Amino acid sequence: MVDYTTEIARPRDDQRTAEQWARATWEGAPRGMRWFLRTGWRLLGFRLATAQPQVLGWQVVTSEPRKVVLEAPSPLIESRNVVETGEASVRWTTTVEYRNAPGRVLWSLAAPIHTGVIPRLLEHAADPVRSKHRRVIRFQKRILNPILRRMPGQILLETTGRVSGRPRHTPLGGRRTGDEFWLVSEHGERSQYVRNIRANPRVRVRLHGRWHPGVAHLLPEDDPIARLRTLPRFNSSGVRAVGTNLLTIRVDLTD
Repeated sequence: MVDYTTEIARPRDDQRTAEQWARATWEGAPRGMRWFLRTGWRLLGFRLATAQPQVLGWQVVTSEPRKVVLEAPSPLIESRNVVETGEASVRWTTTVEYRNAPGRVLWSLAAPIHTGVIPRLLEHAADPVRSKHRRVIRFQKRILNPILRRMPGQILLETTGRVSGRPRHTPLGGRRTGDEFWLVSEHGERSQYVRNIRANPRVRVRLHGRWHPGVAHLLPEDDPIARLRTLPRFNSSGVRAVGTNLLTIRVDLTD
């Protein structure tokens, strides 16, 4: 008899199979989340499989284009995850049966976490680029950028807010070549400063503590990967690591 069941659904607009969705949801999760999932499952007594076919340790019992069933044995609970795809949605169903009292207690603690995590992982699986972008932007906005702005040697790009009209300062990396300053935006058109440039290309760049006025040009036809090879290595490595939509920008300095 099933003691617990939950169904979580979200829209989909692709042709991935149910198993591909399951793999994108669990195996495509960020590394820290995968560690969190595995640790939680082991605390619940699940013995995770290593032989294929398996999805992050859960054995693939059956796999059809529109339905995949995942199971993992545990002396505490019996659980099954079923992923099904419809014409315009994907549904994740989890069922649990308690084998004993400890299993009931442990799942009562784990259930709220499960119902909170699966929707977020499905969202990430639906659009991993957008999810990665949100995480990076949150980190930059709340932690990294406030620190970098206070460093006297940090390069800053000043744009004019397209809505507020106020100056906006963005820490970044790049290289001056003659009267040009080159950089690569890691998020392209999704970057707020790129949107500001599109609305008003007149900017200022702070180099070695001095501000230089200029006009910025967005260059989607330029190869950003090749451009990064000509820019400072440390910054270029970071841009490649966190970038989701690289875009080359040239600032023509006018002073």
